[in-house]
Amino acid sequence: MELFEQPLPDFLEEYLHSLERKGRRNSTIRRYRYDLVDFSMWLRTFHQSIDFTSFSQLTPSQLQEYIRFLHIERHYSERTLKRIMTVLNQVYRYYMSLNRTKNNPMKEVVLPTTGDSGYVDTDFLLEEECEQLLKTVVSLDDLTENQLRARDLLIDRNLIIAHLFMSYGLTLQELCGLSMKDVSFEQNELIAKSAYGIRTVLLEPDHKKILFSYYKTVPAPVRPRLNSDDPLFVAFDFQRQTYRWSYEVDRPKRLSEIAVQKMIRLEVQRAGLRKGISAQHMRRTCVIKAIKNDRSIDQLRTQFGMKSDLTLKRYFDYTEKQAFTS
Repeated sequence: MELFEQPLPDFLEEYLHSLERKGRRNSTIRRYRYDLVDFSMWLRTFHQSIDFTSFSQLTPSQLQEYIRFLHIERHYSERTLKRIMTVLNQVYRYYMSLNRTKNNPMKEVVLPTTGDSGYVDTDFLLEEECEQLLKTVVSLDDLTENQLRARDLLIDRNLIIAHLFMSYGLTLQELCGLSMKDVSFEQNELIAKSAYGIRTVLLEPDHKKILFSYYKTVPAPVRPRLNSDDPLFVAFDFQRQTYRWSYEVDRPKRLSEIAVQKMIRLEVQRAGLRKGISAQHMRRTCVIKAIKNDRSIDQLRTQFGMKSDLTLKRYFDYTEKQAFTS
């Protein structure tokens, strides 16, 4: 499904309908929809619910974080950032005109400048945060009764997902795109694929064991078939307490990026860590560790599938700033 075809929360659909009533062109509405779908996916990832209440309670700093994310991670141009800021500003103004909210936090959000394009400490995880998160993933603390029933099936899955981000720097896209033909349990290898290319990831023996243990927890009738196009990570049905099957393609249902983001958010919350930690924080932390271990630029490009020199420069600038201030 294309991004602009993804469903929007009702309050954003209502705003788009108001544009139709005003006679805005279809091309304009499609562009607004694309921006708002992207925004709602971010909102779901970092703020659990995507209803009007959560939207109206966003702070200027949280919205600034979103614009900064688009600037640094997506490399959006100044023109694109201005357009997205305008769209969000207009949504708030619309609901202010209906007296459904009194505040427009977008008024305080500023366009990032070149000086804002560098990484800061909060873009990474501290070593103790990594340890606490991994410790929480394997614990049973603060789980609901329904979550406890499924925990034996999900501990190894969640643990290896966390390791693939933290220890190997996989992107969310790479992880969710893994199929069984990309896995070699005998060679301790994964083949990670993204829009930027293909790279081989060598797993430590202990991590391979966790991955294989997860694989064996999937019941045989819905277990991904070795050396096939079946997904490595399978979606889970909490109501039926089993993994899902996609009858349309006759294979296990692939775990979605949104489901992984939700899992991370819940584990971060359970660990008592700061709000907003994501797969990207874990990947960035892995890259920084590699730089501190004196990996060359060519090694970094190969290891993490990086194509943009600008992205690498941001990492090196951050490590130099750290060395200067320490």
